[in-house]
Amino acid sequence: MNRSKKAILNLFSQLLLQVTVAVCGFIVPKLILEGFGSDVNGMVSSISQFLGIMALLENGFGSVAKTAFYKPLASGDRNAISGVYNATEAFFRKIAFIFAAYCLVLAVGFPIINDGGFDFWFTSTLVLILGITSFVQYYFGMSYGLALNADQLSFISSFLQIGTVILNAVITVVLLKLNAGIHIVKLVSASVFILKPIAINLYGKYRYKVNRKVPKDNASLSQKWDNLAQGVASYVHTKAAYVLMTVFLTFSEVSVFSVYSLVTTSLTSVVTSISTGFVAGLGNMYAKGEEENYRKVFSLYEFINTVLTCGFFTIAAITVMQFVGVYTANLTDADYHRPLFGIILIIGELIYCLRLPYHYMIANAGHFKQTKVGAILEAVINIVISLCLLPFLGIVGLAIGTTVAMTVRTTELIIYCSKNITKISILSAVKRIFINLLASTAAVGVCSVIKYEPTSFVTWAIFAAVVSVITFAIIGAVNAIFYVNDLKLMMQKIKNVFSR
Repeated sequence: MNRSKKAILNLFSQLLLQVTVAVCGFIVPKLILEGFGSDVNGMVSSISQFLGIMALLENGFGSVAKTAFYKPLASGDRNAISGVYNATEAFFRKIAFIFAAYCLVLAVGFPIINDGGFDFWFTSTLVLILGITSFVQYYFGMSYGLALNADQLSFISSFLQIGTVILNAVITVVLLKLNAGIHIVKLVSASVFILKPIAINLYGKYRYKVNRKVPKDNASLSQKWDNLAQGVASYVHTKAAYVLMTVFLTFSEVSVFSVYSLVTTSLTSVVTSISTGFVAGLGNMYAKGEEENYRKVFSLYEFINTVLTCGFFTIAAITVMQFVGVYTANLTDADYHRPLFGIILIIGELIYCLRLPYHYMIANAGHFKQTKVGAILEAVINIVISLCLLPFLGIVGLAIGTTVAMTVRTTELIIYCSKNITKISILSAVKRIFINLLASTAAVGVCSVIKYEPTSFVTWAIFAAVVSVITFAIIGAVNAIFYVNDLKLMMQKIKNVFSR
């Protein structure tokens, strides 16, 4: 299977996965909200984000490990693959046991930080149950998962994830209909999700036939601590708000934040899935020194990412309040009508997604040490602004802190990537973003004349479909004028894939 076909299959599987996750991700939390209330929903969201602190090490180390796999996989050097794998596996086994110890500490500490009106054992046991899946993932499937991603075979992981997400959603709905408690619901979820890492482990052993006697290639992973700064920035972006809310606010506020985040994280996942179809192929080109082809495909990646990011988040900005109104129609235990918060959160996530091509290309090139200062600065800006504004503006202050930090970091990544990796003019990236943001603004203006209040998910979907057609018609027309070559290349790539 050639790179183009792998890219298309990865793209399709990722899109299907994100649609599945989005649909199930809207259904299950809604049922939990209605079945257990905003406080329990907020507590579950908060605990999940606290457990996500171990993603610091995963993000910091995983990108380095994936980059290390590119060259031996491209050359088919089994000994080199085994060396990288053995080093990666040893590290993730350590993380698994550190995570287990952290879960025990959190099980004791979380109820002290914020009990939310629940007794100690209720909260403590919920922490341990939610931690099971992550432990199994670190212990069994992480290393082979990274190898598959570098090998442009992430569709295998995606299809496995689709199966577990659907199975979990079905079982969760059944348990909630049977009036099962939150602990039983989450314990069964954990049991379902451990199937994926175990399956990845079994397939990885079959495909790569790693020789465990080959010495660990620690040298190929020498930048893992340099990239820890990237992990810190990623954690602050996705998790820090929940930590701050747990300490300073109530679980009902966490629940409000999590409902709006359902929209932004779902869209971010879809945009990121587009990246999956390009990143491994670009990493392969970079490893082989195919500079001309690399720049051409990167330009296409920029084009698609910018169009979809601006399109999706423009639609979200126009329709988010109607969605939240329908989603929380039966809830009266918290105020979910927060238009200013919703818009700022969407802007921040839009900026984050615009930077993805530059972030991933820097990772492909292994320039972790060179960009760690910017990552640390992003985290500091986010936390400082959030802490300063939180007492006065609540969750709006958190959204502002994230948005400012995203803007600074995105600017830095574009400049660094253009100068040191792609060698493409910075003005080219700035112009592309500026033109698409103008098109987004025009779409908002046109759609603002539509005065409609949906009363169900069906009527909201119709409303969103109309907005989507208008938005992409405007953004598509603008890009067809300014970026006709990228559009032609995209159509040619699609034609090539299906003609073979």
